[in-house]
Amino acid sequence: MKKKTPTQKDVAKFAGVSQAAVSRFVSGKGAISEEVREKILKVIDLVNYQPDPLARGLSSGKFDIIAIVMANITNPWYPVVLELITRELHRVGLQALLFNATPPQTVDDLMPLVLQYRVRGVIITTASLNSSGADLCVRQGVPVVMFNRYSAVAKGHSVSTDNIGGGRLAADVLMRAGSRHLGFLGGMSTVSTNRDRRSGFMERLAELGMDNVPALEKEFTYGWGYEATQMLLARHPQIDGLFCADDEIASGAIDALRYALGRRVPEDVRVFGFDDHPVASNAAYDMTTIRQPVEDMITAAIELLLRDTGSNEHRLLPGQLIYRKSTPEQ
Repeated sequence: MKKKTPTQKDVAKFAGVSQAAVSRFVSGKGAISEEVREKILKVIDLVNYQPDPLARGLSSGKFDIIAIVMANITNPWYPVVLELITRELHRVGLQALLFNATPPQTVDDLMPLVLQYRVRGVIITTASLNSSGADLCVRQGVPVVMFNRYSAVAKGHSVSTDNIGGGRLAADVLMRAGSRHLGFLGGMSTVSTNRDRRSGFMERLAELGMDNVPALEKEFTYGWGYEATQMLLARHPQIDGLFCADDEIASGAIDALRYALGRRVPEDVRVFGFDDHPVASNAAYDMTTIRQPVEDMITAAIELLLRDTGSNEHRLLPGQLIYRKSTPEQ
């Protein structure tokens, strides 16, 4: 016969205290005497009582759960982010509930379902989000943080790397390495990460006297990087430096240069990525890139959720230049 799981009522009975006192002890809300606290602790240890988080959530109206909403989870950067977010949530006593939008579904389509779970907050990690998903959270009083992106029109908090500064740095590094004919390979043109990285790159090159820099944009994938590199160099064969909006695009670009176009990296074409995905440090790519401060971004995101004041806050953190062989340090 299965052993009955002890309840708050059982703890109260064996401790000789009221159930309300046990409830106050478990929730941490309300005062109880030291004598009552000791009695409850002894019984909890004796019967191995574990508070039911679902029941606690039903009584409070909110669970100690943070929803993590993703799309494009096959991108190698996002599983790393998911693991780190989950670890940090557990450290502060919270649980993670993952929602992944699969095409043609979007993150905005998922948001009404997410909010049915009465989560304590929402972290949105996808690049492709319009304002409606975040706005819905705010309207329902649920704190929301857009992670690694922001929206000029959406409500809610955001935490991101200084992508404009990273783009400017990429231009300087490629120029210092000797590249004089540069190109840009981007992901989705409408998302803030791609837009800011391109903007910083182009602005800095314009300051250095380089205008009309060729660019192609579509998606953050290896396949696009492989395809776009061939397209761009067919139109501009003089290109000797590529800034790619993320490391997935950059890895496709490196393989296209070597295996489809017969170009050497970095001797003929230097390649610069962004994010410092796990693939970036592989010997096959040895990619110079901007490392996003993921752990600091996660700490900031959770802090914003837990102390939500109702006013929107945007945190911008600097990235770190990581030199490897695809664009050697000069």
